[in-house]
Amino acid sequence: MSYPSPAEVAAEHGAPYPPQEQALGETPSVMPDIPICAVFLFLFVLAGAGHMTLFRLNLSRGRKFILSGMMFGFCFTRIMATTLRIVWSVYPKSVKIGIAAMVFVYAGIILLFIANLFFTQRIVRSQHPHFGWTKPFSLALPILLVIIIGSILALIVAVILSFYTLNKTTLTRIRDIQVYGETLYAVVSFLPIPIVTISALARRHPSIRNTQTIDKFGSGTMRAKIAIVLVSALFLCLGATWRAATLYLPSEDSTNPVQPWYFSKAFFYCFDFTIEICVVLAWLALRIDKRFFIPNGAKGPFSYAGGFTFAGEPGNEKIALGNRDSMRHLTGSNTTLGFNNSSRVSWGGSRNSMARESRVSWGGISRDDVSMGIGEDGYETLPYPGFEQDETQPSSAADVGVEGAEAEMGWDPKSGRWALRPLSNMPARPMSTKSGV
Repeated sequence: MSYPSPAEVAAEHGAPYPPQEQALGETPSVMPDIPICAVFLFLFVLAGAGHMTLFRLNLSRGRKFILSGMMFGFCFTRIMATTLRIVWSVYPKSVKIGIAAMVFVYAGIILLFIANLFFTQRIVRSQHPHFGWTKPFSLALPILLVIIIGSILALIVAVILSFYTLNKTTLTRIRDIQVYGETLYAVVSFLPIPIVTISALARRHPSIRNTQTIDKFGSGTMRAKIAIVLVSALFLCLGATWRAATLYLPSEDSTNPVQPWYFSKAFFYCFDFTIEICVVLAWLALRIDKRFFIPNGAKGPFSYAGGFTFAGEPGNEKIALGNRDSMRHLTGSNTTLGFNNSSRVSWGGSRNSMARESRVSWGGISRDDVSMGIGEDGYETLPYPGFEQDETQPSSAADVGVEGAEAEMGWDPKSGRWALRPLSNMPARPMSTKSGV
């Protein structure tokens, strides 16, 4: 061996000891690390500011999208990581700065994995509402989060401990923890790919497509949401797999002047910061706060849709809308109904406050042709089922005051399908106005 023993060099240096094995990214230097880290620092500042702006803007509108705040937290970890690597490149012999930089690198990426898992869960619950809200599937993500958080804490502690011991047995155990942690990262980053793929393929099966309704949420098509999750998972898994693979390859002494190509700085910046900033900026540009938004407090099958939607609408536009805005697709207006401008007529209601005589949550009145429409899966046209009269359902017609209205759409939670009832089957509902008329 023509180079010094790493253990002897570490013992001479004293605690915290310099690393005895080479690692991905190597020890940074002024060139080229400072210019590269400066560029990533600028990009992560922009991304963090963008996600926090959307988070606060949505919050002011009553739309709490916590994942935007999570993205800001991730960007903060990367701002700290790039800043510390710049400082470390100026003081390459400072082990304490190196420890801090490595901790922030390890701690940040898991937030992207968790966010993509939440997107995955919402897609499954949308495509398969009854299965997606079962206890086994609902408990799977919290249990996985506990495992992830426990593992990341163990990984951080192990990394810090590796700089304060020279015991070979302890260092071997620490390396095992690192291998476990990076392998877990790779598995977690990969999970959305098979889950979303299986969910989408199962959705296309005739027995599911023709009998079960999609619980639509957010804006944009389901195909776009699936594409975002799959492409993001592909890139995140690529980076995580590369980092795990380097730990399975033979290790080299830190004092060895010959460095393996897979530990180079180019691969570090490519498979870490480059992939991460691309995903974060893509999520910002694609407005995940709109596409993956669900109503606050959503719980149970079809809670993403807010309970019901109006006939003739392509999706669940009633989510988070006020009384006035939720009537925008109804036929007529205050003038048409013959009321003065101060009156506010409330047609229909929520799934929890509908006519007590029927289990069906009736929505709104529409003049649109609702006898045939595009299936919720977007693949074929399906007729909406007609309403079957209950024995308890009043048969007298109601004077709803809307000329030309033909049918009303409602959601039947037991059958899991939309239903239509003709105007003659609609019970009379009292109309509430501010003036008391």
